[in-house]
Amino acid sequence: MSLRLENLRRRREFLIAQAAAQRSEVSYVAGQLKKRLRLLDIGLAIVATLRLHPLLTMASTSLLLPSPRNKLVLWTSRLFTVWELFSVIRARWPRRQNE
Repeated sequence: MSLRLENLRRRREFLIAQAAAQRSEVSYVAGQLKKRLRLLDIGLAIVATLRLHPLLTMASTSLLLPSPRNKLVLWTSRLFTVWELFSVIRARWPRRQNE
């Protein structure tokens, strides 16, 4: 019985050490991923903000377009009209029901 208990004790120590090593490795990998995914997270936050504020999107887009003033106003109004139409269609489009 003593030999069995000794084997169990050694096995437990081995498993505890193995779990600590795995935790350390997972922590290292998660730290590396966190650094890389930070930029993606910032980009997604910007996209979410732009989706909530279409006028801000139109204004920032119009500032980036290198065109004369009259064309700039024309394209901004066209883009805003397209956005409004898209919003109305999206709101009225039937949603799928998960079965």
